[in-house]
Amino acid sequence: MDYNCKCCCILWLALALALPLTVVTESTPSPDEIENVTMISTTAAEELSISELKKLTLAIHYEALCPDSMYFIRRRLYDALNDNNWWPITQLELYPFGKANFYNNTAIGRMEVYCQHGADECELNALHACILEHLELRDAFNMINCMLRSYSNRIDECARHLKLDVTKAKECKRSRKTPDILMPYGKATLALQISFVPSIVFDNQFSPYEQSSIRYNFEAHFCRQYERKFKTKAPGCD
Repeated sequence: MDYNCKCCCILWLALALALPLTVVTESTPSPDEIENVTMISTTAAEELSISELKKLTLAIHYEALCPDSMYFIRRRLYDALNDNNWWPITQLELYPFGKANFYNNTAIGRMEVYCQHGADECELNALHACILEHLELRDAFNMINCMLRSYSNRIDECARHLKLDVTKAKECKRSRKTPDILMPYGKATLALQISFVPSIVFDNQFSPYEQSSIRYNFEAHFCRQYERKFKTKAPGCD
């Protein structure tokens, strides 16, 4: 080998030793990245699972000043939905009307509504209806559950406690006549010809002779109705 060739080899060897060696490898995700991917996948799966859950329609026909309505909603319904995690499988419908009715007031030439516990109940029923119209269902239910602790209007106190904006609900009640607000709730309730408040309806099938049993054994009836309709047990049902 001549002198020039030797120099060339020495030069290339020096360059090779001086340059860092770069190896392309497939990166391994960090524990945090793995956790994030797992959380995203789990959340997506949960959302899909919830969206596919079968819901049992549950209608409650009640009155704002009825002691039995207060007891059932606050002590039976509220606890059952939350303790058993039944919200995702329940299509809840609330009808604040009860044993009220409409009549044509010829003295003033317009339709009026009367309620079992007087004019104050009519006004509170209408306020409940406005809450149902202008809040998300679960927020509306929590508001109504809070308001049923008293025989007076506690909308502002309950809204502060639950941190909910009830501006639209209050405007609904202020700007509309009570019979007009209650009309759709009244039509649905009057069609059932209920004799006791509250009345509970599963899957749009009213069972008037089972109402006492449903009120005092609500969870057992819910479990039975859910399994009958969907051929599977609801969470918390034996």
